[in-house]
Amino acid sequence: MQTRDMLLLLRQDLQRTGTITGEDDYLTQLLQAAKGSLERQGVRPDGTADYDQLVISTAAWLYRKRVTGEAEPQFLRRMRMDAIISQRARGDPYAP
Repeated sequence: MQTRDMLLLLRQDLQRTGTITGEDDYLTQLLQAAKGSLERQGVRPDGTADYDQLVISTAAWLYRKRVTGEAEPQFLRRMRMDAIISQRARGDPYAP
C-alpha cells in the first residue's frame, strides 16, 4: 500500500478530518517509525492488508500514547505476534 493511502487510513483511525499545518508530515513520520519498530521486532513487510493494518494501528498508538502515555494495547501485541507466526509458517528465512 502506498504511504499516502496509509496516511489517509491513519487520519481516519485518529478521526482527524481537518488539516493542521505540518500534521501530514508528522503522521507520515509516525508511519515510518511504526514500520521501523515492527522490523526491529521481527515483522517484515509482506504486502498484505494485515501488515498494512498493523503499521497503521502501531502509528495510531504512537500518536495517542504521546498524550496519554498508555501502554501498548493487547490487540496490537497480538497482531504483531500473529504476523511473526504467519511469516514463520510461510517459511520466511528472516522471521525471528
